[in-house]
Amino acid sequence: MLIIDKVMKKKCFLQFIILLFFMFSTFAYSNEPKPQSKPEQKKPEETLSKFNIGDFTYSAKDRRDPFESMFHAKILKSKNAKALKTIKEGYELEELKLVGILKSGDNRIAMMEDMQGRGILFKKGDYINRNLWVVDIVDGQIILGYRLKGEIRTFTLDIPRKKEGM
Repeated sequence: MLIIDKVMKKKCFLQFIILLFFMFSTFAYSNEPKPQSKPEQKKPEETLSKFNIGDFTYSAKDRRDPFESMFHAKILKSKNAKALKTIKEGYELEELKLVGILKSGDNRIAMMEDMQGRGILFKKGDYINRNLWVVDIVDGQIILGYRLKGEIRTFTLDIPRKKEGM
């Protein structure tokens, strides 16, 4: 009996200590915000008179145009500035060969190769050069459009197939 009383007293004492710990920890880590002093509210007239729009200037000297492609800026700085001319002017149809068509759901992309063997991707609406653009891409064909005397004309370009005898 005496041993049971000692064990019960130890349990009660431990429970009391745990209860005190949880009570004080909730007070110490409560989520109630501490009162803070409010900053003084300035009138709009005071803030406007402090700054004048004429005090600020901006110069784009030695800075990249944020609306221009980073790829374009790198080409301008590189020694291969001739490649930029090709990108701006486009390609002649004789320089390109239709290699394949990529499909992703309803989207299609035409894969073409230039005379140096570089791959170029075109999607519907992309211009090949100033006068020639991709009207549509269908299975195994690409439909190109051009303007002649104010009239839009189209023609198709097929993927070249290997001949069976070779």
